[in-house]
Amino acid sequence: MKNYIILGAIVLVVASGFMFYEIFEMPARSNNQKSIYVVSMTADEMSKALVNESIAGFISWEPNPSKAVSEGYGRYLANSKDIWENHPSCVLAISEDLKDEDMIIALVWAQVKGTRFINNPINREKVLEFGQEFSGIDENMTSAVINNTIYIEYPDLNETKTAIDIMDKAGILKNNISSLGYTDVNDFLSKLYINKYYDEVRKKLDEDPNWIPSRVNKSIRFGYIEGNSHYFAIYIAQKQGYFEKVGLISGKNLQLIGYRSGRAITDALNQQEVDAAIAGTSVLLRYKINDNGRIHIVNGVNSGGTSLVVRADSDITSIDGLNGQKIATPGFGTCQDTIMRKMFDGYEIKTQ
Repeated sequence: MKNYIILGAIVLVVASGFMFYEIFEMPARSNNQKSIYVVSMTADEMSKALVNESIAGFISWEPNPSKAVSEGYGRYLANSKDIWENHPSCVLAISEDLKDEDMIIALVWAQVKGTRFINNPINREKVLEFGQEFSGIDENMTSAVINNTIYIEYPDLNETKTAIDIMDKAGILKNNISSLGYTDVNDFLSKLYINKYYDEVRKKLDEDPNWIPSRVNKSIRFGYIEGNSHYFAIYIAQKQGYFEKVGLISGKNLQLIGYRSGRAITDALNQQEVDAAIAGTSVLLRYKINDNGRIHIVNGVNSGGTSLVVRADSDITSIDGLNGQKIATPGFGTCQDTIMRKMFDGYEIKTQ
């Protein structure tokens, strides 16, 4: 009987200890939770809000951050390539209705040729010249934009899996991949990403840098986000005449259509207004998983090229300096939103 009494006393003491811990320790842990407030804004709205101090910073694609810096009211705090190596950003997507393989190869070839032109150090002076034309900023800031952006030929699918995980945990993805009929995320990505066109272009160009694929004689409607430096390789392809070499003439059988956001592009794809487009990976993943978007991704465009900017006169020197502050992104479920969640891993993210 004494043993039962002793055991009961021990249990009571331990239980009391847990209750004491819950009452006195839990609030302290909650008070230590870091947080960030996030609002959605357009690029113009971000700039105005940073100037009038209604936000402490913003995360956007280049050249928006560089413009804030060059105009004196912004300061770079972090670049996405330094926070998340090889992270997914923009890619070249085609509608499932685009069946002309010569057209697909022509588009991939022009994109890859533009990318290789940018990445060739011999062309640096010309690239800076084109960059200033494209973005309307000075040479120093154009150089910063290009240095902050990694122009790639094909995306890192392992990091794309990380993006899917981040989006899923944030509640961005309404459907589970397995519920859509895929065995797992690898099966999903193997059907969404079609690498055979890029593999052919890469192989032919590696063998002969002057190789040009067959000319096309059909029309295509191509969507892009206006003012986004991520699609700079396509601008280079225009300036260097790569499209014309494969039979695509801007204003004739090549219709380039600008949109304000990735969501606008997925709407255009859904309504069959465009046949192909450059858009953010996160937006396309959301479109595919949530809306059964009828698309394939055929090659990469960039990694990096997204920056976190704070007010130039602020004393914020690190991401932790934004604890409890308000920042802006282009919107829930965008690439910048996904990158923001990676940047502020461990923070409570409060959307407004």
